[in-house]
Amino acid sequence: MMKKKSILFIVILSVLSILFYLGYNIIIKAKEKKAIAEQLQTIPEFEFFTLEQQPFTKADLKPNLNAIFIYFNSDCDFCHYEAQNISDNLDSFKNVQFVFVSTESIEVIQNFSKQYNFYNQQNITFLYDNNSLFSSQFDATSIPYVLIYDKNQELIKKHKGQLNVKGVLRALQQNE
Repeated sequence: MMKKKSILFIVILSVLSILFYLGYNIIIKAKEKKAIAEQLQTIPEFEFFTLEQQPFTKADLKPNLNAIFIYFNSDCDFCHYEAQNISDNLDSFKNVQFVFVSTESIEVIQNFSKQYNFYNQQNITFLYDNNSLFSSQFDATSIPYVLIYDKNQELIKKHKGQLNVKGVLRALQQNE
């Protein structure tokens, strides 16, 4: 009889310990997610490199322009569709600074930028994320991933997956 009580006590204690552990982890994850969401309300501090291997930070963003960050990969079909869509509608984005960020090699990023006639466009910057920090700093859990900030560097829209030009323009217009 004593042995059954001991086993029952151990089972109950084990179940309670597991539930406590899981609950604790859920609370910690929720707090982390909230902190990242708050961090993204304005453009966070960052440092990546241009295709000329020069550091590029938040301070290098053009003032008084909406900023659109696009996390991409050249192997992603959705990224190609999005880039083509932007390329076809560049005239609609006179007051926007695009910042394309990738962890791929500089050569691959250059080829991608040239493919869509983005190379040497005044309002388009391509950055090389050599330490794979963008995903954690900007909460990018998918590719493509788009963050749209207004002229005051405040978040307008966060979008996972492909976003077409109409969606981008709608977000910008709703914020004016």
